[in-house]
Amino acid sequence: MNDKLSISFLPPEGCSFEINANGFLVMKLDGKSIGRVKLIKAYPYSLDDEYICVHDLDDNEIGIIRDLKKLNKSSYENAVKELKNRYYCPTVSAVKSIKERMGHFYFETVIDGKSKSFTVRDLTRNIRFSGENTLLIFDVDGNRYVVPEYEKIEQKSKRLLEPYLY
Repeated sequence: MNDKLSISFLPPEGCSFEINANGFLVMKLDGKSIGRVKLIKAYPYSLDDEYICVHDLDDNEIGIIRDLKKLNKSSYENAVKELKNRYYCPTVSAVKSIKERMGHFYFETVIDGKSKSFTVRDLTRNIRFSGENTLLIFDVDGNRYVVPEYEKIEQKSKRLLEPYLY
């Protein structure tokens, strides 16, 4: 077993990203077709366009792009669109109710002024703070929801959430 950590940085001038006829992101590296790829942000997530991991569909890492802004305009736009879709995270402005049934927690919330319900399983793993004041909630379908300023959310919502914060 190789104990060395290897990081492969991809040259932005050799990378191109396109959206294929089926709407999926595909990549060419130095003119060679790689096929469908996934883009994954390296930590911290706050670096929107920097240190983006490129993986194939079998989850093998192809390499890391240090700065997406160095891609050509079309590739940059396609990569950013893909990342926005992958990391879409609706903001919860209020929690109306949380009901537990058979180990699942049913959340009734307000997102973008509209009622939205989702289900969470195993709250100890799927509701947690990210940073000092940002609460993340992960539903059973793998969707993420954020309460960006937990301390500023209305009191009723805080009272509903507090019993589940560890």
